[in-house]
Amino acid sequence: MLGPILFILYTKPLSDLIQCHSIESQSFADDTQLQVSVPPSNIQSAISSLETCLSDIQTWMLENKLKLNNDKTEALLLRSSSKSFSVGKPTTISVCGCEISFSSSARNLGFYIRDDMSVELHIKNVCRSAYSELRRISTIRHLLSVDSTKTLVSAFVLSRLDYCNSLLSGCPKHLEKLQKVQNSAAR
Repeated sequence: MLGPILFILYTKPLSDLIQCHSIESQSFADDTQLQVSVPPSNIQSAISSLETCLSDIQTWMLENKLKLNNDKTEALLLRSSSKSFSVGKPTTISVCGCEISFSSSARNLGFYIRDDMSVELHIKNVCRSAYSELRRISTIRHLLSVDSTKTLVSAFVLSRLDYCNSLLSGCPKHLEKLQKVQNSAAR
C-alpha cells in the first residue's frame, strides 16, 4: 500500500487530466470531488463536460490499476433558491455508463448541505448527535467529577458545535437550535 505522499504523486496526473477539461477539483485522501459553476442556462453543457471528463478519468484509472467506484459516486446540483432552470432540471448524470441520480443533499468532510444550499440538514444532524452524546454522559454523570464532566462535554458535544461553524455565518434562524444544545451542555 502506498503512503500518503506516494499516493499523491501517483494520482497527480489525475488532477492534471481534470484541469484539461476546465473543471475544478478537490482531493481528500482517495476521494476526488469535481465542481463546475455555471448559470442555469448552461447546465446541460456543464453536465456534458463532466461526463466527458469522467469518461477520461475512468480510462486513466483503468490504465493505472485503480477503480472508479460507481456505488460511492454522488452527484449534487447546487442551486440558489432564487434561480430557476431555463430548461427542466436534470435528474441524472452518466458516469461511465451508469446513470447517477442527483442527490438532494450530500456530506462533505462531515458537513451536510442540501441542493438549495440550506444548512438545515447539517444543523439537524449536529443537534441529534450532540443530544445523543449528552444522554450518554448523563448516564454516567453521577460517577464523574465536575471537571471530568466538563472535559467530556467539551470533547463530545461542544466540539460538534464548533466543527464547521464558520459555514453557518448568516444563518441566524437556525442558530437557535444550536444554542439550545449549548444550553443543555452547560446544564
